Amino acid sequence: MAALAVAGLVVSLTSSWPRPDTGSQIRSVEPGSAAARDPEVQGTGGAPGGRVAGTSPSAPRERARAVRVQVVSADIDSVVRPVGVSPDGQMALPPDPEVLGWYRFGPAPGAGTGSVVLAGHLDSKRFGLGPLVGLRDVETRDVVRVTRADGSLRRYTVLDVRRYDRQALPEKLFARTGPERLRIITCGGDYLPDEGGYQQNLVVTAVPS
Repeated sequence: MAALAVAGLVVSLTSSWPRPDTGSQIRSVEPGSAAARDPEVQGTGGAPGGRVAGTSPSAPRERARAVRVQVVSADIDSVVRPVGVSPDGQMALPPDPEVLGWYRFGPAPGAGTGSVVLAGHLDSKRFGLGPLVGLRDVETRDVVRVTRADGSLRRYTVLDVRRYDRQALPEKLFARTGPERLRIITCGGDYLPDEGGYQQNLVVTAVPS
């Protein structure tokens, strides 16, 4: 179990990252409110979710949002779109694995505190394999570059690459306080359709540099 404070609420999360297009990923116990839902972004997977208050982004926050992420060492160069919460309470990931979602109700890159969460599908029956397959090749001290909407660049250095069993993501991955961290999350491990899909989560954690 992991816990994420969203707009003053604590939302319990469980994690399961099955094959895209076939099931949930990181599911919230509480469904998202109408204000939190993002009908323009499709996706079957989830991440931090729950009822969110005050969802209108401020101008500074809009300029700070992530629009691109690059990990040259792993041949990752992806567009990033802000995403919210789908009607079933999960993070509404873009359906195309080429596009990552930035959880817009969490910290923005450069906020200086908490976890900036980027997540995306590893693959898709419709679109095929995505760039996050390269995440398995990322190593500590690799550089991650996040471009913000205002054109500024936020540079991170990989601190940790770790796999977690489904439904076992630790609370710290979704912290909204404490030192700024970038978390890039996708599915991993064996794909077992009779057991819910992918059996692990792959998480890259990076620190500002």
